[in-house]
Amino acid sequence: MLNKPQRRRRAWAGAGAGAAARLCLVFALLTPSLVMAYQGEVHQKLTFHAAKWFNRCLTETVVPPLSPLQVRYAAKSNVALAESNVLVRMFRWNYYDRGGQNERSALWLVNTRLHAHFNKVTQRLEQASQPAERYQELGRIVYYLQLMTSPSKVVPVYTGRFWRGSFSDRFDRYRLDDDALDAALADSCNFLDDPPVDFSSLLAESASATLDAVRSPIGGLPTTWQAFWKISSDPDSFGEYGPAGNNFGRKTDFPCGDARSKQRRCVLLKRDPIYAEFALERHVAAARSTARAMLLLQRQYFDSAQRSEKGPEKQPEQKPEQKPGADPTVDPNSGPASRETGDAE
Repeated sequence: MLNKPQRRRRAWAGAGAGAAARLCLVFALLTPSLVMAYQGEVHQKLTFHAAKWFNRCLTETVVPPLSPLQVRYAAKSNVALAESNVLVRMFRWNYYDRGGQNERSALWLVNTRLHAHFNKVTQRLEQASQPAERYQELGRIVYYLQLMTSPSKVVPVYTGRFWRGSFSDRFDRYRLDDDALDAALADSCNFLDDPPVDFSSLLAESASATLDAVRSPIGGLPTTWQAFWKISSDPDSFGEYGPAGNNFGRKTDFPCGDARSKQRRCVLLKRDPIYAEFALERHVAAARSTARAMLLLQRQYFDSAQRSEKGPEKQPEQKPEQKPGADPTVDPNSGPASRETGDAE
């Protein structure tokens, strides 16, 4: 039996635990407002690189290139989403759902996945009647496609870890090497291969390529990139940071190898070329997804323009069916007089 002071202390402890839990919940909701994936400048650069590549590769095709104004419509709306205000980022986390590509929510308020908004954008693009509207919606679609090359968004790993003072994934802050990206895109037009069916399939394609990259070996080391972003066995759940932690681009060492070599540790250095190679591959993938989205829209525009020039298709004239045994040279609608005249001739 507790005496009165003991009951009071227990009540205070319970109240304190409840307050701490509520505080943690508030922080969990607020910290995504501090988190972004690629910065707006990176989104803009990726869009311009992709547009330059796209137009160069279309010189031998009938698909119309993008005009400078169309590119800027797309880049502007892309950057605007990347630099959304605090309230938007608080309630829209933009993580990928590996399971069924469905929308999920936390506390019925926060959209933790991006799919519902992505689908709305694609619908608005289909309904857009003005060229400016089409390319603005294209820019918003491209924003999400570029997000799909960020491992933390696709695995996904929750990056707003306020209890560690961490509010972003360090891969997303890794410098984009413009010269290396230009060189990587210079001798290839592979975005023209197997054109995508629609934007949703392109989103899934981009995410799948990033997951494959995370599962691939870290060059020369006995481990994969899951040392940084560990994929959950449950496709509907979030993953987590692996033994290397949220340290992409930094000097780090971590246990690696199989269970028999527990003492083995892998080491990566600051400005390690392994980091640069992985980041370049993801940035090339972002440019490729962007160019494929541009191709999908421009082909749709070209096809609709061709149909408009041709006008409505004429239906072939339906000839009356001949009765069995009837002479095909004789018009069945003609009267006896005309048939006689025909016979006379």
